[in-house]
Amino acid sequence: MGHPLRNQEKDVIYELSNRTLHQMYALLPEEQVNAIILGLLAKYAWRYSVEIFAFCFMSNHFHMLARSKKLQLHLFMRDFQSQLAKKINALRNRTGTFWERRYTATKVMDDEAMVDRLRYIVCNPCESGLMRHPEQWPGLCSWDIHKSGEPMVGEVVNRKTYWAEKRKRKNEYKTEAELIEMATERYPLEMAKLPQWKNLDDEAYHQKIVETCHEHAGELAKKRKRPLPSPQKVLDVKWNERPKNPKKAPRPLCHGGDCKQRQAYRESRRLLVNGYREAIAKWRKGKSTVEFPDGTIPPGHQFCVGGSTKIRREPPAKTS
Repeated sequence: MGHPLRNQEKDVIYELSNRTLHQMYALLPEEQVNAIILGLLAKYAWRYSVEIFAFCFMSNHFHMLARSKKLQLHLFMRDFQSQLAKKINALRNRTGTFWERRYTATKVMDDEAMVDRLRYIVCNPCESGLMRHPEQWPGLCSWDIHKSGEPMVGEVVNRKTYWAEKRKRKNEYKTEAELIEMATERYPLEMAKLPQWKNLDDEAYHQKIVETCHEHAGELAKKRKRPLPSPQKVLDVKWNERPKNPKKAPRPLCHGGDCKQRQAYRESRRLLVNGYREAIAKWRKGKSTVEFPDGTIPPGHQFCVGGSTKIRREPPAKTS
């Protein structure tokens, strides 16, 4: 196993993150870039029934807080990242590798850590020393959903539908805009509620998130020793530039938990890896019945052991 073994748990929330190759500003906030990200994020969250609690897309990296009770988080990230790379590469007129590495999925251990990671993600423009408040960030961020209390709607053009409609004789006089509209699929993107606040109604929940993030942004402002750059200066960089001194931090084992919890998690990971290695050894010997640990992916398989194999292929039904 060249990479750390991936596994999923149904009731666990993970922080997902990744960064662009050489940390170039390929995700620099622009109207078209935001539309691409929103469309793909909403589409694949719907397809794989992934609950998203918070997200923020910076110029060269992103953070998400998510959970998949169907154990399809890896499929969601596979399709989302590959399609995003393909579309942004086409937009930037570039080819080749887009992401610097595999995405990171870090387990969030307890309620306190969930709140901490949520406000870190939403306030990431402030954490990075770029903006005073998350509402100033022009990129895609779940702050907008928490602030308004309304879901965002992502739009994706189904190219198969587009060409099918374009070939029909009855549509030969339709404009390009009309054909694109006919092939556009729309996916609502709502924010799931953190487990400890799930009993709050929607308005109270979003208000609690807004207050928490507003307070955190204020605390960061008090600690800040250098003046912030102007928002325009932040956006004046070119997409193919990169930071002069790019930051690289080690991947944490998990978020939150006391010493005993973290030690227990480390031990459970060790047992999981050993169990997977034993199963791999049996599989390579050609044994017909091999049991892989729950939440892992056997060689040659697409789905996790113990996970659902059902995928929603069709977009949500249109409402009048």
